[in-house]
Amino acid sequence: MANFGSPAHNAAMGNLGGMMLVAGGAMCLARGVSDALDAVAEARYRRQYQDALGAASAHARELESVARAAVQIIAELEAEVAGLRTACTQRHEVIEALVGRA
Repeated sequence: MANFGSPAHNAAMGNLGGMMLVAGGAMCLARGVSDALDAVAEARYRRQYQDALGAASAHARELESVARAAVQIIAELEAEVAGLRTACTQRHEVIEALVGRA
């Protein structure tokens, strides 16, 4: 099974070093492409995270302004209720006074 003297065998053995270099280069290229794709995916994730964080912050600011407006409205309503209670108490006193006269 010796191939000594076969031109194909001699050519293959002569090109073995070059083929190994090509294979090594292909592996390095594949690793580089894989690393580049990983970097792109990481950058995309970070951008999406930053976008989501910005949207959440904006939403929180909107909710804060809504909450402040609600607190102000509640304070106004409490003042109105206090005024209505005072008016009802006064009317009740007047009614009691009128009933007491009768």
